[in-house]
Amino acid sequence: MNYEIIDVDALGRIGKIKFGSREIITPNIFPVVHPYKNIIKPKELKSFGAQCLFTNAYIIYQNAQIREDVLKKGIHRYLNFDGLIATDCGAFQQYMYNNHNLNIDPDTIEKFQENIGSDFPVILDVPVQLNDDYETAKTKVLTTITRAKDNIKRRTNKNCSWIGPIHGSKHFDLLKLSSIEMSKLNFGIYAIGGLVKAFLDYRFDLTLKILLTVKKNLVSNKPLHMFGLGLPQFFSLAVACGCDLMDSAAYILFAKENRYFTLATGTKKLEDLEEFPCHCPICCKYNPKEIKKFDEKLRVELLAKHNLYLSFSELKTIRQAIRNGNLWELVEQRIRNHPNLIKATEVIKDYNDLFEIYEKIYKKHGRLFASSESLNRPIIYRYEKKLKINYRVPKEAKYLIILPELDVKGKNSPTIKKWLETINNCMIIPRESLHVVFITEFYGVIPLELSELYPMGQCESIISSAKDDLLYKNSLEKFEEFIKNNLEYYQKCGVLIPEKYINQFGEIFDFSKNNPIQGLDYILKSKFESKFSIFNNLQDLLHYIKDDKNK
Repeated sequence: MNYEIIDVDALGRIGKIKFGSREIITPNIFPVVHPYKNIIKPKELKSFGAQCLFTNAYIIYQNAQIREDVLKKGIHRYLNFDGLIATDCGAFQQYMYNNHNLNIDPDTIEKFQENIGSDFPVILDVPVQLNDDYETAKTKVLTTITRAKDNIKRRTNKNCSWIGPIHGSKHFDLLKLSSIEMSKLNFGIYAIGGLVKAFLDYRFDLTLKILLTVKKNLVSNKPLHMFGLGLPQFFSLAVACGCDLMDSAAYILFAKENRYFTLATGTKKLEDLEEFPCHCPICCKYNPKEIKKFDEKLRVELLAKHNLYLSFSELKTIRQAIRNGNLWELVEQRIRNHPNLIKATEVIKDYNDLFEIYEKIYKKHGRLFASSESLNRPIIYRYEKKLKINYRVPKEAKYLIILPELDVKGKNSPTIKKWLETINNCMIIPRESLHVVFITEFYGVIPLELSELYPMGQCESIISSAKDDLLYKNSLEKFEEFIKNNLEYYQKCGVLIPEKYINQFGEIFDFSKNNPIQGLDYILKSKFESKFSIFNNLQDLLHYIKDDKNK
C-alpha cells in the first residue's frame, strides 16, 4: 500500500491510498455493510461515491455455509464490490456487547481474513471500554500490542495491508503508549478503537482528546482511521484534528430509527419534518409525508440512501475546504449544529503546538473569523507566539500611538488612511520616533509595520458585541501582554478614541462603545502611570507627545 499526501489544512490531509490497481482519496468513509443482510446492496454503494466498504469477517466465519461460499469466491466477488474492502475481526461485537466469550482466536480469524482476500483486515484486538479501570485497560492495551507483534510474524498474504488498532480510551498515557508501540510495527493503516459509545453519548470533547493524543504520538506517514465515526456534522472537526479515514453503519442504523441526517441542525426524526432540507435524489423525489406512508423496508432504504448521499457530500465539501485552505471556517460553521461540538473545540487549545507545526505560512485567500471559536485557531496562536518571541520595537521609537481598528483593515479604511497620512506628514515630531499599533479583537495588537502582512491584513472578522464578551477580553489580555514585554521602549503613550468615523462607503458612524480600545485605560495607568492620555482628535494627541519632546 502506498499513501501519498497531496494537500493539508489544519491536521486534515488530502491523500491518495494506492493498493494494487485500486485507489481511494482521503479523507474518506468506509460504509459498513452486513455480509448478507443489506437493504442497500454493496454494489450500489459506488453510485453514492463509495470507493471502499467495511464488512465483518467474524460474522461470515460464524456461518459455516456463508464461510465456505466466501472462501470459494473471495470477498470481492461474494459482495459484488470492486472497490477496496476492509474486514473486522469480531472485536467490535466484543466491544459493543461486552461479550467476553468471543468464539474465535487471533490466528484463526486473521488467517481467514487473508484467505478471503480482504484488502484491509483488522487484527483481533481487545477494545478498551469507557468504564474500564486503569489496570483493566492497561492489560487490554498490552494484549493488543502483543497480538499485533504476533500478527506480523504470522502474515502470509502479501496482498493484504493490515489495520493496527490503537486503544486506551480515556486513559491518555495508555493511548500514548499504544500509539508509540504500534508505530514501531508495520501496519498500512492505524485505527483508533473504542469510540462508538462516546459518539453515541455526544462526548465529542473526549473523542477529540483521544484523537489528538494519538495523532501527536503516532507516525505521520500512514493514514489514521477512526472506528465508528458516522455523524456527518462531526466529520469536519475530526478531519481538522487528524482523522483520514472512518467507517460507520450509522447511515442505516439511524434510518431504522426514522432518523434523517442534516448538517445545519443535526439528525432529525422523520416525524418532525414537513419538508426535506436537501436536494439529493431521494429528497427531490419524495417528501416526508410520502416516505412515512411507505412500508418499513422501503422507508429505511430511502432514509439510508439520503444519509449516505449527505455523508459523501460532506466529505467532498471537506476535501474542497482543505484545497481552498478554509477548513477551519467550515468547522466553525458545522459546530453550531450542537453545543457539545462547540464545547469540543476548547480541546484544540491544549494542542496548539501540534497544530502550529502544520499551519501553512501563507494561503491563497484571507481568513474569516466569524465566531469567538476562531480565537482557538492555530494561526492566532502562531501570531501571538511570534509577536512575543520574535518581534522587536523599532530602535528609534519613543512614543506609542494606539489606534482602533474600524470597519475595514488599515489603509482600506478612509478614516485610518487619513490618520496615517497625518502621522507620516507630521512636522513637529520625527516620524521614526512614533510607533503606531492597532488594537484588534482577534490578534490583540498589530504593529503598523505588520498590518499588511498575512494573515493580519488579509482577514475579515466580527467585532465585540459587549464589554464582557470573549473578543473584548481577549484583546485586552493580549494588549497587556504586549505592553508588559515592550514597556521599556516607550517614554509616553497616546490613545486615539474617535467620536465618529467614516466607513468604507463614505458614511459617518458613531464609534463603538464596545471596541476594546475603550478598555485600555486601567492597563495604561498601571504601566505608564501619568505618561499616557486618551484623545478623540489625532492632532491633539500629536501635540501631547510634542510637548513632552520639548521639555
